[in-house]
Amino acid sequence: MFVENYRLENAESIMAGGETTPIPYPQISDEDWRVWNFFLPVRAESFDTKLALDLKAHHLYRLHGIPEQVATEIQRGTKYFDRFEVWRKREDRDPIAVGYQGNDRYLIARWGMEKLVPFETIKESMPLVLAWKYGIDALGALAGLAGLGFLVWNLLA
Repeated sequence: MFVENYRLENAESIMAGGETTPIPYPQISDEDWRVWNFFLPVRAESFDTKLALDLKAHHLYRLHGIPEQVATEIQRGTKYFDRFEVWRKREDRDPIAVGYQGNDRYLIARWGMEKLVPFETIKESMPLVLAWKYGIDALGALAGLAGLGFLVWNLLA
């Protein structure tokens, strides 16, 4: 199993005179979230901080299919986030764990059985995927209209 942990190791050591510790995970921008949401459209799990703390890492794996290494990282993130979500493809491949602080999203980890596709590659391929999706939709609509026209033509003839 391949697991990518996005914890920023040096972020936890940054302290400024009594201020709170910054969140040591990268924030997901709205633009990046649109890409993630298209790539992983299914919210598979959603749980709050209390549930993440109450369940042991092996329970998160058994109940939710979250690898122990990712479950441990989620538990480490409970001091920063209000809730957590796991987003997947429809066929349960290459999910991500996301932490929420208010409306802000943070990427905690990714995992999968095979080597993970780098996010930059996913992001660069989005225009091609969208063009294919909308092109196929338009082609289907055009074929439907042609079929309907043919049917009407045969009925009138």
